Amino acid sequence: MNFNLFRIIFCPIFYIRNIFLEKKKLYLARKYPVKYISKYHKKYYKKPLDLVRPRTLHEKIFWLEYNTDTSEWSKLTDKLAVREYVERKGLKEILNPIYAVYTFLPNNLKSIIDNLPTQFVLKTNNNGGGTAIIVKNKETINHKKVYRQLRDYFYDDYGMRTAQPHYSKIKTKIIAEKLLINDKNPDSSLDDYKFFCFNGEPLIVNVIQNRNLENHSFIDQFYTISWERILYGQSDDDTPSIEKPSSYDTMVLIARTLSSQFPFVRVDLYEVDKRPIFGEMTFTPGFDTFCYYGDRVLHLGDYVDIGAFKQFN
Repeated sequence: MNFNLFRIIFCPIFYIRNIFLEKKKLYLARKYPVKYISKYHKKYYKKPLDLVRPRTLHEKIFWLEYNTDTSEWSKLTDKLAVREYVERKGLKEILNPIYAVYTFLPNNLKSIIDNLPTQFVLKTNNNGGGTAIIVKNKETINHKKVYRQLRDYFYDDYGMRTAQPHYSKIKTKIIAEKLLINDKNPDSSLDDYKFFCFNGEPLIVNVIQNRNLENHSFIDQFYTISWERILYGQSDDDTPSIEKPSSYDTMVLIARTLSSQFPFVRVDLYEVDKRPIFGEMTFTPGFDTFCYYGDRVLHLGDYVDIGAFKQFN
């Protein structure tokens, strides 16, 4: 069959099918979130999700999500509200400067751009990772494209569509903040150091390097807290190990301080000019995609003690 004829006939069918499947997925996540997470957990991990006797990291955190009070999660997942928490912990110096905060989506982007420096980052305070809009030169940006992105993020109920309701409790705001530059390689993204912390003790560091938001590519490596490479038999085994950051010891202390009151939380940090910069705190890391961490972190559930938590009736 001629390729153009094939495209004319079948592409609309595939397009309509994908829309239907996406709507079905959203409906399931909104109306029956536990069924939603159970379905995709089994799809990616080839094993049922057990919330009666949770053992793995994902099972225990989903148990906490749906059986306990997660109001504190909402406060600290909010990329604005968490700054107050960081300050209360005596770590104000690790916060990235904010230029402006907007509580509504303006009719056009110009009203925002005119009052910002040449370089900046735009993001919402209640969405997942990978949604930051990086502007390296505001004179050359595509205003319509950036506005569409910002509009999509502003009206997206991320918590609802990913069965993570603590996100949905955060009132949407737009943040304009300083663009952090990788001083070792200005053309590359900053290395992202994600500390998996258990009862205030960071045990695993997931390092993300060379992230490209356009095609969602990146280098992904894991280390012990003593910076020993963890190899999981994945495709990253042949890549060179990432150098430990200069401020690593300080990062570990920061992760301990911020995570001290939680059975589990991931604390994300960057390094700029050899000093740590706070990224965010995440209580359900990678759970919107499930397969992001895969079974590489499931065993970490052994370190999460949920016995002290009061379960909702």
